[in-house]
Formats: sequence, structure tokens, C-alpha cells
Amino acid sequence: MKLLVQDLIFACKRKCPVCREGQLFSSWFSFEPHEYCASCRTYLKDQDVGDGAVVLLIFILGFTLIPAALVWEFHSSPPIWLQALVWGTVGMVCTFVLTPVIKTYIMLLQYRHRESEWQQKMRD
Repeated sequence: MKLLVQDLIFACKRKCPVCREGQLFSSWFSFEPHEYCASCRTYLKDQDVGDGAVVLLIFILGFTLIPAALVWEFHSSPPIWLQALVWGTVGMVCTFVLTPVIKTYIMLLQYRHRESEWQQKMRD
């Protein structure tokens, strides 16, 4: 459990999983990693997480936003336009903030469990 918390905190920093110093993404709203890490020169472009980050994000948002919207609906019955405005905005903000964090976490797990593939890319 302690390792999971440490990994999630590290993922929020969005650093290179190899050296843990260089920035993984060019900006806070970027979904593509840099081609090379600025600190350790690890080639990051081929370390693709595929659709894993998006699927995990769908599960996280689906299990949090939908129940929250239902609780708000049954508790105070706001107009439908307000529901759409609030939950659409919350969903978009969560998507832009969490997608790079989840990608960082998956890349960290890939590095931890398939380090030999990363070492090959560093030598090439």
C-alpha cells in the first residue's frame, strides 16, 4: 500500500520514470511525452501506454462523477442545464488534469516491470 501511495505521488509530479528528475511532458495539458528525457536522455517516445490511460480514466470518472451527479439530482433537483454545465466542466477538467498523471503512472509501472526493454532503448 505504501508503494502505491508513493507511486501515485510520483505520478502527480509527472517526471521521467528512469531518472525521476526530467519532465515527462512539455506542459500541464500535454498528453504526449517528450522524445528524450532532458536529464538521462532516455528515449521515451516508444514507451507507449496505448489506451490503458484512457480506459482507467473512464473507470475513475464513471465511478465518481455519475454517483455524485445522481446524489446532487436526488438531493436538490437542479435544472438539467445546470447539471450539464457543472458535470461537463468537472469532467473536462478532470480529463485534462488526470490523463497525463495516469500516463505517468502506467509508464512507471512499465519501467518497473519491463526494465530490460527500457535499457535496450537507452543503448540504441
